[in-house]
Amino acid sequence: MVALSLLLGFSTRKQQRFFQAFIGDSVSHQAASRLLQGLADDLRSYQTNAIEDKYRFLIIDGLWVHIKELDIKKRPILFALGITKDGKQEIIAFKLAKGETEEEYTAFLNDLYRRGLLGKSLELIISDGSEAIIAASNTVYPYTPRQRCYTHKLRNLLQNIRHKIRHRAKMARQASRIYRAPCRHEAIRRFRLFVNKWHNLEPKAVKCFQDEFYHTLNFYDFPKEVRSAISTTNHLERFLEEISRRIKIQGYFKNERSLNLWIFGLIKHINLNPIPQPKRYALKQKCKILLA
Repeated sequence: MVALSLLLGFSTRKQQRFFQAFIGDSVSHQAASRLLQGLADDLRSYQTNAIEDKYRFLIIDGLWVHIKELDIKKRPILFALGITKDGKQEIIAFKLAKGETEEEYTAFLNDLYRRGLLGKSLELIISDGSEAIIAASNTVYPYTPRQRCYTHKLRNLLQNIRHKIRHRAKMARQASRIYRAPCRHEAIRRFRLFVNKWHNLEPKAVKCFQDEFYHTLNFYDFPKEVRSAISTTNHLERFLEEISRRIKIQGYFKNERSLNLWIFGLIKHINLNPIPQPKRYALKQKCKILLA
């Protein structure tokens, strides 16, 4: 039996693809077995070792994957990315969950807390608009401010516009301009002008944009040099995109064990060889992508 059968249950050809992704070459059955056992031991330590309470920012998000053995189409993997005071980014933990529910996210964050991430250095938790993440964060880290990803906020606004041909491009430009403001006060001023202009023309979209809008501005409480890293979930999403790209090589996971080893292997590989961080594109360019 080849090593990939131990891990994913796939063919020798796909085994070669797996190890090509990690070390740039295929390996023997014996070497593969040793590699996988070492990876399994490292994974156990990763899942149980104490976490140093050194993170200034925490980004939370999930990624849905297909697991054949569970006889269901997809399940989410929950991820936590920590950013230290010196700007270093690390995937602190991941966990296969039953769903993106408040119960699952609370259990996930409670595990981080139990292992040492008490939040004494934690200044901000960044996430999309998921009510489950918000509720879990308020339970485990009730005194840590939240930053709602403004990219998701803009995306939701555009999706709720009724007259897309007439209004979408204009609203995208004007809404994105809010987050280019030099300070919170100016961002709020632009927001109020936006609401006054559009609330009668696009009431559903404006109502969606108003919901928790002020939580999208908490990044203004920090120095300019860190705002791009904490105003959105883009840094974690960039990592998840890289994982998704590599997962497509295999198509699906045979079981939970293979998923955990695969994801952990990628975390080790990508942490040692960091992917290029996304540039701070102008929001005008971001909205062009959203409009495409």
